[in-house]
Amino acid sequence: MRRRCQMSLRPFAVLSFLLIAAVAAPAPGAAQVATDEAKKFIQSMGDQAIAVLQQNTITLEQREEKFRGILSDSFAIPLIGRFVLGALWPKATPEQQTQYLSLFQEWIVKTYAIRFGGYSGEKFSVTDTKINEQDKDVFVGTRIDRPEGKPSVMASWRVRAIEGKPKIVDIQVDGVSMLVTHRSEFSSVGTNGGMNAIIDSLRARIAKLAQTKQS
Repeated sequence: MRRRCQMSLRPFAVLSFLLIAAVAAPAPGAAQVATDEAKKFIQSMGDQAIAVLQQNTITLEQREEKFRGILSDSFAIPLIGRFVLGALWPKATPEQQTQYLSLFQEWIVKTYAIRFGGYSGEKFSVTDTKINEQDKDVFVGTRIDRPEGKPSVMASWRVRAIEGKPKIVDIQVDGVSMLVTHRSEFSSVGTNGGMNAIIDSLRARIAKLAQTKQS
């Protein structure tokens, strides 16, 4: 348990909090992403994120902005956000859905910007690719090599073509999708207080992160 917690603070292992293995299947007839395209897509994303980690001269606000861009370009945030809510999503009003997705992304960005601070010397590389025969999503295996003899971090990214572009819809570290924990947390909050309680919870988490950043 302690080892898994420590890994959650490592580059890209933290990103697994975003996703869940049982993400909704693509619509019938949806375009498939090519294996080579998925591989290049993940390698490019990894290189960009590692580059941000190594920019020790930029401010936390600048790091947040850079990660926001990476998230928007690489991850299927709307799909992920909806899946986290499960049955609560269709019950929410359009205004609640908009507020939730905006706060959800802001919470993720601020969390990563703080937890990623101080990392340097990592090397991100693709190790293998595999096509899921059921839905033709491409699983891209990666390794993050860390300096000073620290163990490498292995992850598998699930890539899908969404609106003609490759997007990440899942990531597994040690075979586990960390978002299961977050989905459980959101489900508990939503059961007790509904959609407004989830929105208030996200606002509170963002405010707490802001205090952490200032301390």
